[in-house]
Amino acid sequence: MTEEILKAILAAADEFKLPFELVRAVVEHESVGGGTYAIRYEPGFDFRYHRAPGGFIPPGCSQATEEVGRAMSWGLMQIMGETARTLGFQGWFPELCVPAIGLAWGCRYLRRLADRYGHEGWDVVCRAYNGGPGNRHNLENDYPSKILKHLGGRWPQKGV
Repeated sequence: MTEEILKAILAAADEFKLPFELVRAVVEHESVGGGTYAIRYEPGFDFRYHRAPGGFIPPGCSQATEEVGRAMSWGLMQIMGETARTLGFQGWFPELCVPAIGLAWGCRYLRRLADRYGHEGWDVVCRAYNGGPGNRHNLENDYPSKILKHLGGRWPQKGV
């Protein structure tokens, strides 16, 4: 991971009062070590949530393009397009691949989840980040163990 990416992670983690090491672990896992332009179409998301997008659509963007963009994960933290829109993102989805932008929206979401579920621990917060809040207690979701591996086997003590 580049020094530039690490500095951007530190800035976003500080802004949203999250442990740097947790944000770095999410980035390492989600973008395979800091691949800035990581994008992924999530067919399961599209299948479950396929509907006409409500709310903001950038001027000049077709509804079909917006639907596909909402069903993709973007950037260093692989935030879903739909999640970013729900949080208020009004840019074009590829902007989420700009490190400072994608990290800010990913950390905004992670902070929101930590505020809601942090009393249950980082494992619950990470399950919610990966599978949505409704899946935060789904023990079949092994996302926390993947993040924990990047953390050297120990959850951060601060920030929840």
